[in-house]
Amino acid sequence: MEKKEKEPRGFYVEKGSFFAHAAVTILVLSMAARLLGTMNLWNGGMNQLLIQILLPVGSMLLFILFILLLGRIALWSTILPVLGGAAFFILSVFEQGPGWTMFICIALAFLAAFLYTATLSGMIRSKWLLVLAFALIFAYQIVFRAIPVFGSAVETVSFIGGMTLLSSLGMVFAMLCASLALRRKKRPEPELPKIKDPVVVKPEEPSGAENAESVIETASAEAPTETAQLEAEQIPDAPAAEVAAEETEAGIPEEDSRE
Repeated sequence: MEKKEKEPRGFYVEKGSFFAHAAVTILVLSMAARLLGTMNLWNGGMNQLLIQILLPVGSMLLFILFILLLGRIALWSTILPVLGGAAFFILSVFEQGPGWTMFICIALAFLAAFLYTATLSGMIRSKWLLVLAFALIFAYQIVFRAIPVFGSAVETVSFIGGMTLLSSLGMVFAMLCASLALRRKKRPEPELPKIKDPVVVKPEEPSGAENAESVIETASAEAPTETAQLEAEQIPDAPAAEVAAEETEAGIPEEDSRE
């Protein structure tokens, strides 16, 4: 039985992909919202500066650079900024205090990091499980974080809180678009062996010595025929010679009688 050939592993992103450009645009807007929403933290503690600004902004910036520069040849390099974004979500949830929402957010962040790493490294050969995971995380962010904050009629959301929340939503939605932009690498077609041009071998021309030998052989083969013709012309026919001799013998007595 013939073995089935395995499908090629690995993914890439085309330069003109709509979802890839959408992910980059959303991440740029998310960085701007993050910087605007954390202006009051620049003079704060180092932990706040690292978790709320440097980690998310650095992860988004690296993801943009990697997907634009290495999207076709080394998309696996985007695993690093995705892990940084997952670490940001996990650390930011700890600041909100314990609760069932904290455990759900941590579990979703670990799930997204694992599926993205497994998909880009070739362990998972389909992108749709990753798309489903980011769609689930985005739906959770909308239902349990955005709607309670923006839809509350009792408390109005502050500018800083609104910007940071929009930045988090933008990061998740950008990853959803990036997962939709993934394309599987095609199997390389086997190269056909190149057929060389036919070599025309010319017949070898005989050398001068061989030409002389062939001429001598031809002359020797024709010589007997020419000598035979000459001998045939010189020797008269036997019947004609006998008739001449008889006429001569008959003519001699006649001359004697006359005398």
